[in-house]
Amino acid sequence: MKIIKHLIFGAGILLSVLSSCSSDDFRYESSTVKLLDFQLNDVPWNLNVGISTRPLFVYKDNGEYFANYSSLYPFSLNDGKYKFVASDYPEQMIPSPTNLNDLIVPQPALANQHVNLSDAVPYASPFDQPLILNILTRTGILRLKSLDVNADRSYTTIKTTISVKRSGYKVVDGTFIKEDMFVTRSKATTSGGINYAEDFILFQTGDASNNVRIKIECLDQNMQVVKTKEVEGTFAIEANKVTNADFYLNTL
Repeated sequence: MKIIKHLIFGAGILLSVLSSCSSDDFRYESSTVKLLDFQLNDVPWNLNVGISTRPLFVYKDNGEYFANYSSLYPFSLNDGKYKFVASDYPEQMIPSPTNLNDLIVPQPALANQHVNLSDAVPYASPFDQPLILNILTRTGILRLKSLDVNADRSYTTIKTTISVKRSGYKVVDGTFIKEDMFVTRSKATTSGGINYAEDFILFQTGDASNNVRIKIECLDQNMQVVKTKEVEGTFAIEANKVTNADFYLNTL
């Protein structure tokens, strides 16, 4: 009988120790993230149900990539400090896991894609305060249009080169990489320049020193330059807006 009592007493001590270890050493506290509101350029935005897109990227406080989530369902994170980034074009903006401190979204080479990203917003457990992630368009449209009414049949291709001062967007602190680069695109024409029109999507310029310049080369069927035109002046690009550049191709 004494042996049984000792065994029961020992088992009780063991369970107490295991319980203590479980709570102090082996159990990770986690909290559910469920108070997120998404906006797109200051307007409420929701992902359509049934779409597999995951617009939310989560990074540890030191910038280390942690996970990518949908906005449709609550999820849990281990207690701690994080940074959240959102985009409605997640595959294009953040195609692979990268440390947030090193994440730079380049100016799209063909200037055919908007860059839509929220700021990197700090968020810490217990995640009980509402958090707004405002996805902002960091690019604008430069709309080129010829005003010609007389055709010039000496050329069949219009090659446009836009010189820009910003080559990338650094997500961690919301700054732009200031670097000269050229965005070039060619377009066939059968109208001798009449009704030529084209849109270029470029990073917003901010101050005048970052304004863009436009150079146009008209090429014949052998891709030889027939004439060159540099559009007078520089052009500011405003976020989520259109800048019009109207000019004559066939008039010097």
